[in-house]
Amino acid sequence: MGEWSTVKLDDVASLGGGFAFKSSQYTSSGRFVLRTVNITDDYAITREGSAFISEDDAQEYGRFSLRENDTLFVMVAATLGKVGLVRKKDLPALLNQNMWVIRAREGQIDPTYLHYVFRELSKIPLAWVGGSARGFLRRDDVRNLPFALPPMELQTRIAELLCALDDKIDLNRRMNETLEASARALFRDWFVDFAPTRAKAEGRPAHFAPDFWSLFPDQLGDDGVPEGWSETPLDQIADFLNGLALQKFPPAPDEASLPVIKIGELRSGVSASSNRASTNVPTKYIVGDGDFLFSWSGSLLAKFWTEGAGALNQHLFKVTSDTFPAWLFSHWVWHHLAEFQAIAASKATTMGHIQRGHLSAATTITPSPATLAKMSEFMQPLLDQIIGNLLECRTLATTRDALLPKLMSGELRVRDAEALAA
Repeated sequence: MGEWSTVKLDDVASLGGGFAFKSSQYTSSGRFVLRTVNITDDYAITREGSAFISEDDAQEYGRFSLRENDTLFVMVAATLGKVGLVRKKDLPALLNQNMWVIRAREGQIDPTYLHYVFRELSKIPLAWVGGSARGFLRRDDVRNLPFALPPMELQTRIAELLCALDDKIDLNRRMNETLEASARALFRDWFVDFAPTRAKAEGRPAHFAPDFWSLFPDQLGDDGVPEGWSETPLDQIADFLNGLALQKFPPAPDEASLPVIKIGELRSGVSASSNRASTNVPTKYIVGDGDFLFSWSGSLLAKFWTEGAGALNQHLFKVTSDTFPAWLFSHWVWHHLAEFQAIAASKATTMGHIQRGHLSAATTITPSPATLAKMSEFMQPLLDQIIGNLLECRTLATTRDALLPKLMSGELRVRDAEALAA
């Protein structure tokens, strides 16, 4: 281990809390208030669902201001254990309650290295809480945890290597946001606004290449749909296969098994706590990369799966079609998703849901086969790249998570890790 030393977290970092901002203080703009919902499963910060307070009010709460490379830790409730890293792009921001900020003591530890150390360290107290009724952690649960600390230069090299993997994951995520926005815009242009047909009917110029433009009808029919296009129920353009009660398929001891894909896995991916099922589940209920899944109860999510093979649990649909491409039926599901979520929210039950009748009532518009084939030349490459980026993110995250404990313990040297990550 050479010049490595053993320290406690409290020796090299401070642990501070956030402020219990009131909802009445929130405004539509101003100073960003970072809450537990703003920490993603990839350790990053998102401003989706953000809250703000006025800049004037923010002056009063300066002691809760965050700094670049601060590590955030959710220490209560359902998201207990989530860890985030504050980047320059996330600032300025104030910290809300239910989180700690773990801040490096200057000159004692590289702040980014501290973040990666804490990802590993936090697993220890979380294991203490697991299975107990106490859904929170005390500060003393973590501040006295010991760990091995290398020289500063080595800390920086380790942090740079791990951060490069996270940066590539973040780049892929942001690239996908752009690709998804492009795909949504095209879908809306063609199937919701009927912009090409309206433009042709009104004599406006083409906004696609002539060979593609010519495939769009010249006018809308009496039903308001482009002439020759079909209005079809959602459940007739795709098959919605409901999952199984997989407790009926327990894995045999010491044999291969599949992770059970429930709503939690659809939201956050497979984890060590995911249930397992026998590999003898009927083939049609086995999910693979690129399958489109839709949870019809609870929070109602829909996404392409990229977490490897798994078994489809009840309350989730695997959506497929022998006739229509996945990009088409997935966008129609997303188009109706807000409507489905509103239906589920109106149910007077603990877990709202939709029924198959709601799929039949949801309409879709489909073009001629020739037009659809030409549309696929635009849309399929976007979908393929999105799925490819997600799969690469999974590989990068697996590499990072395998390297992290070995680098932090000194078991693996940086130059060897760099070769593995190349």
